Amino acid sequence: MPLPKPLNRLRVPHYLALKAGIFWSLILLAWLNYPADHHYSIMSHTFSFLGSWDPEHNPDTWWIFSLAMVFWGIATVPLAGYAFRRFRPVSGWGAAVGAGFMLLGGVGVFLVGLIPDARDILLGETKYTEVHEIAALMVAAGFTLSILWFAGLIVRDRFGARHFAHGHGLGRHGFAWPYLAWAGMLAVAVGNQVRWGLMYEARKAEAAAAGTTIRSSWGESLNTVYAFPLWENLVIYTLFAFLIWFTIVLHATEDARD
Repeated sequence: MPLPKPLNRLRVPHYLALKAGIFWSLILLAWLNYPADHHYSIMSHTFSFLGSWDPEHNPDTWWIFSLAMVFWGIATVPLAGYAFRRFRPVSGWGAAVGAGFMLLGGVGVFLVGLIPDARDILLGETKYTEVHEIAALMVAAGFTLSILWFAGLIVRDRFGARHFAHGHGLGRHGFAWPYLAWAGMLAVAVGNQVRWGLMYEARKAEAAAAGTTIRSSWGESLNTVYAFPLWENLVIYTLFAFLIWFTIVLHATEDARD
């Protein structure tokens, strides 16, 4: 029995456009409904604060963000299935592992939406925000592993049967471009935060020597180029763009052999 193809050649572009349109429309609604006097900004607020019902964040319309993230999580399932089908000729088990990692990231996104970043108690002594952070780690781990795993399969195909043909080059449908965008943003973000960590420790030592204190690393960095929320937001935007772009390349390189 042939493998079902919920995302075939004709439907992929439409599905990607629909997914991106619905998700970012919901995020825009969440931002527009965020209380104006709470001054949401990516320079000082994490992405998840759009969906926090804490009084200082978005107590009335937090659920819009939750709906967006739950949608993203569910919408990842067809993408993982499509990636599995496209990579299966390169390696059946390798395609399954890569798709599994992608699904792990999707489950993490789903849970980020289902369990908001709020200080209330969820169960026992565990707060919503603590479980939310675990879900966020699932997002980072799942998608990062899938991206790197698929990169390995792409390299294997480059020196093998070359199922992806011109996807291996530097043309407009090359895998190199989404990978360069994702890796570039990640490298800049990590480098920025490492640099800030060193700068903060130096400032903290100077303050101690002068007999004064400074705010936490988080507080000192807000509304500066070193703010963690700024880079967290940018990395999330880039991740979403990568998943769309990566799938577009898979679609563009599809041929009769698959």
